[in-house]
Amino acid sequence: MKRFSVLLLVLLGAAAVFLYGCLLDLASPEHSNPLDPDHPTSASVEPSRPSGLGAVVADRLVVLSWSVGDTTGIEEFKIYRWEVVGNESEDYELLASSDEMEYEDDEVRNGQEYSYKVSSVNRNGLEGARSYAMSATPRIFSISLDSGRRKTGSRTVTITSSASSTVALMMFSNEADMSGGQWQPYHGTFSWQLPVGDGAKTVYARFRDSEDNESQVVSDDIELDTTAFIELVSEDTGGDPMSVGETIHFLLDAGEPYGYAEVDIGSVAVGIGLLDDGTGGDSIADDGIYERDFAVEAGSEIISAVVMGRFSDEVGNDAEPLQAIGTVTILEPPEPVELDLPVAVSKRRIALSWSKNNDYDFDRYRVYRSYIPGVEISTEIELLSEITGQNTTNYTDGGLEPDSTYYYAVYVVDDIGQSVISNEVAGTTLINEVPDPVVIYEPWAADSTSIELSWSQSEEDDFMAYEVLGWEEVPPDPPNWQGKRLIARITDVGETFYTHESLIDSIIYWYQVAVVDSFGASALSDSVFGSPRPMP
Repeated sequence: MKRFSVLLLVLLGAAAVFLYGCLLDLASPEHSNPLDPDHPTSASVEPSRPSGLGAVVADRLVVLSWSVGDTTGIEEFKIYRWEVVGNESEDYELLASSDEMEYEDDEVRNGQEYSYKVSSVNRNGLEGARSYAMSATPRIFSISLDSGRRKTGSRTVTITSSASSTVALMMFSNEADMSGGQWQPYHGTFSWQLPVGDGAKTVYARFRDSEDNESQVVSDDIELDTTAFIELVSEDTGGDPMSVGETIHFLLDAGEPYGYAEVDIGSVAVGIGLLDDGTGGDSIADDGIYERDFAVEAGSEIISAVVMGRFSDEVGNDAEPLQAIGTVTILEPPEPVELDLPVAVSKRRIALSWSKNNDYDFDRYRVYRSYIPGVEISTEIELLSEITGQNTTNYTDGGLEPDSTYYYAVYVVDDIGQSVISNEVAGTTLINEVPDPVVIYEPWAADSTSIELSWSQSEEDDFMAYEVLGWEEVPPDPPNWQGKRLIARITDVGETFYTHESLIDSIIYWYQVAVVDSFGASALSDSVFGSPRPMP
């Protein structure tokens, strides 16, 4: 029995270890993907700063609430509290953490002022900037306007009351002497109209219980703000063209913090958010001047673009958009193409080809030739062609000299005239070779004074002419080679015949046909001879 008990304990221990390991695997999953926000080595982005911090007070209770513009990646919120005492310096201590955007602080004393701040924490443990401070003083009898918000954009506010359970009636007024107020049944929340005009507003309240005992007058303050205004929008380019990767500093002075500001660069960069938290180019946090060091991105090319600033304050008032003085120019040179090695098509032509440019603002290709290296700086450069079809990526250069080297480059030009040069390549034409000779056929005597000549057609690609050569033989003397002369010159490659006229039937006529190319090189056919038909 004892051995069985020991065995049972061992089995139970092993099972416990196994279950603990499984729980660890579930609680701490592996994050092998570096792009996973939970990956331990991934870059962390500072979480959004909480805004709109408000507080509702009651008997020994402060209820906090807040909002966040972007909750992506936020794991929790940290609540900090400072118990305000006289003129002592701020001393905020971590009070608690919450995974919701509200928190009830019940460790407070009535009549004591407390100041709170809240921050966001992302899944990597990175804590963002703290919110602005909110002060609250819990009381047995108290009211809170719009959940303790410090500002409102509407004259209609919601009053939240805190009172003992014996309270039966309540009275509200916009005046400290409670003038104009009327007793009415008690409700925990009540809609109230603030006086006309922006500025600080105070609402006063008094409570009465079922035995007609009245409380002291209590109050709460809120600022009525129904307008927003932009005082200045600026950028620091001074009109100088900017390039991709360079930085433009934008500034918008709204005169009040905790709002949202942005600028547009024409239509190419819209909604560039500005900051007022002391980061990203902002000089001083929460001073109502919103700034941003903006890195120019690819695809932002524009000429003399207007910069327009917009602003919404913390209660949602939209300011009239304001245009910055001056304009912004962003230049993005075209993407260069890559020239392939040229191909010598013949002794007079070289074929070029290059990669396609895919820029959205493509305008044309410009093909250049130089007789010396250095197309970009050559004084012997020649524009061969301007090609407006983006898909046309070839060109054949003609009219060249044989066995000669030429240098080429292709410029890409965009729709505002910016250009960029390709790599430079060199091509050499083929060596000029002597043309192939034609075959001259046996002459035919048409009559007693003429001879018909014909020959095969030349295949030479740079054919220039046929030259018909002739000389005579007067029997019994041998042929007179020294008397060879040009009889005819024919420039049509398809014209392969000639009639030699005004001849004498007693003379023997000798002939050859030479093929001449455009460089003057020639090749002779074999010799043939014939005589006119004798007279009958």
